[in-house]
Amino acid sequence: MGWNSANRIFDPVARALINTGADDNTKRKVLGDLIGELQEGDWDTGDESLEDFLDDPAIVAAFHDRNVHTQDRSCCRRTVLAEAQDRITEALAAKFADGATEADMYAVYHLADGEERTRAVTAQEAGQVAFEAIRDLIGGTAP
Repeated sequence: MGWNSANRIFDPVARALINTGADDNTKRKVLGDLIGELQEGDWDTGDESLEDFLDDPAIVAAFHDRNVHTQDRSCCRRTVLAEAQDRITEALAAKFADGATEADMYAVYHLADGEERTRAVTAQEAGQVAFEAIRDLIGGTAP
């Protein structure tokens, strides 16, 4: 079989898993095993199939597990962006959403007459939480 033909094996299986609502772990395992077997048969156009499924992180991960990337590495950028978005969302939710303490959700300031007021979190404070999540993701340090 010509191994561009392997795309005709892989693509329908991947679409079937998507259409049946398979969970991400199942897609990653089943497709990872399939990719490995097709590679054993000298599949040399896996990157073309990968391009058709860039919107599915589990399928991208299955390809990455088998060291298959798009020629321009756009698959890697999407993966990093998706992870950054997840980290920021988690950090903001932990700091400001349900389950956060009242002290985290509001800032208290004191008026000259001794009264206390509260204010909602500022965009700058939320931005700092997002910045810290990104910094933790890439392993950097604050400027």
